[in-house]
Amino acid sequence: MSRRDAVPYYDDEGLMEIVDYSTPRRGEDLTSPNAPRQVNTTQPRDTVIVPATPAHTTTRVIDDEFFITERFDRMELNSGELVDVLDLSGEAGEIVSIEVVTDNPYTGVYLEMDDYKNSGSASGVTAAELIMRNKTEPAEREFYASDMREDGKFVIRYSPAEGDPYSDKIRVQVRNDIVGTNTVYNKVPNNRLTMRQGIPAPRLLSHSAGWYVKHQDFASIRAMDAGKLMRTLGPYRYQCPIRNLAPLDDPNMRVGSYNPYMNTAAEIVLAEGRILLENARVVWGEPGKPVTATAGLVAPNTTAWPGEFVGDTFTPSEQQFIVYASRTESESQANAALEADLAARMKEPQYVKNGDTIYFPGEVTKVQYYDAGTSQFQTHELDDVHHYEPGDGAVVITVSPGLPFKPKKLTIDAADATAKNTFGTLTFEGNLTPKTASSRIRIEEIIVRRKRKKTLLL
Repeated sequence: MSRRDAVPYYDDEGLMEIVDYSTPRRGEDLTSPNAPRQVNTTQPRDTVIVPATPAHTTTRVIDDEFFITERFDRMELNSGELVDVLDLSGEAGEIVSIEVVTDNPYTGVYLEMDDYKNSGSASGVTAAELIMRNKTEPAEREFYASDMREDGKFVIRYSPAEGDPYSDKIRVQVRNDIVGTNTVYNKVPNNRLTMRQGIPAPRLLSHSAGWYVKHQDFASIRAMDAGKLMRTLGPYRYQCPIRNLAPLDDPNMRVGSYNPYMNTAAEIVLAEGRILLENARVVWGEPGKPVTATAGLVAPNTTAWPGEFVGDTFTPSEQQFIVYASRTESESQANAALEADLAARMKEPQYVKNGDTIYFPGEVTKVQYYDAGTSQFQTHELDDVHHYEPGDGAVVITVSPGLPFKPKKLTIDAADATAKNTFGTLTFEGNLTPKTASSRIRIEEIIVRRKRKKTLLL
């Protein structure tokens, strides 16, 4: 028998398809190289037909126990900004502790572990609400907050006695959901303040005008530098006792301690008064009573401090103080420097610094001056008819809500910005608008400690 006519030892023809590995294929071909191929007019001959869903997925779980600390140092958050401290999935482990040091008690801390969330709102929990609920001591698997420290900071903590386990997902956020306001050291409309959904409303309008701050260190510093000292007063800071009426309207509204417009959110500059008069005298009137009996003066309203409702209308209280050209307290004595001050005062929040005390009586609602031509008071208008002119005398300024008492007299001690005792208007650090400045918070430190025990690899 010739080799040409020899019969093969075995014949596998037709039993197994020969695969052409020179044709590029998808990953499924590696496990099914002999899968049947689709043959039609729209697909190439070598198209491999595979199941739409793989029969199984290979995963790998790694046991890798590590102690991990996430740390963020000092930062500033504007309204609507947040810090994603952690946002992980496919990991199992334990939370050991969370600590957030902030200068604003309305800073939100949000924790999510698997199906657990520490709040029904994305804003998380705040020191203001925890302090109001007296959650100031360590508690098992609950957040708690320390009351204000001497430096004005608040600390929010989460520190279970044993690590709090999670099996798949963990997220930790620190958020600023505070909306700015125009009412810092100013009048709050209707004495009502509500916050964005998820944030408690403050019990008191402690940021509003109508009160004072007193500290022995104020007596020795310039008015322009007093704002810097106010930032470091901590528990001795300005705190107006006017009640927020919004929670009284809605008993279900959550209420918080302190105020969202404090510390960084209230960093102000006490601008020097435009009435730069040496030896000028400022005399206050009683709340709700005219400061002088001279003809023509429009008296303040007699509404009790800080204001009251009449029907559906809220009427804020008012108070007056008079500025004399000198300590002789003569209404007819003239000084041309008074004229330059008046135009910018309407609706501006005022301050008066006298020794160791700074008063914040509110915004200007009316300016009146002693008219030398008529020997009576006229309302200062921004027109060509009724306005202060050289030769006119004392000026009466009406503010709202005013103060609930009559402060002592003030003698302006210098005719320049070095004045320690003076009065003027407020501006904010960096020349920011009140709304922008009052929505800032400062995070001093964020520390999250956890144990990572398992990592899932797909």
